[in-house]
Amino acid sequence: MAAVLTPDPTPRHLPAGARRPAPAARPQLRLIPGGRSPAALAATYRRRRIVAALVVLTLLVVVVQLAQALSGVAAGWSAPTPASIEGPTVEVEAAPGDTLWSLARQVHPDGDVRPVVEAMVADRGTAAVEVGEQVRVPLDT
Repeated sequence: MAAVLTPDPTPRHLPAGARRPAPAARPQLRLIPGGRSPAALAATYRRRRIVAALVVLTLLVVVVQLAQALSGVAAGWSAPTPASIEGPTVEVEAAPGDTLWSLARQVHPDGDVRPVVEAMVADRGTAAVEVGEQVRVPLDT
């Protein structure tokens, strides 16, 4: 059902000297039959439920795809597999406070030790050194 408010038929601007009629106590409302049938309302409700289910399903698929992508990325973050140092090496015992840099500097006192440290990290798989550990330091880099 719908209600329609019928406008006041009196013009807003009256000619000079004309009197405006007294206003009605209440506007007149008239009910107009119509609206949607129960079957049409049920069909609309059904379509809305289908759309909501499709939205939820799409979000679920996106979340699953994102989780799979992130788990694949995380798998690629694992530690590298150690590669052996090719060529002659010297084994140096790590003392308290030693790092790979200090051990490389002991064997190569002059020059750039970055390639030596990179080879040691690749060989060991880590940059951590424990006291008393025998560390291989390459002579040629």
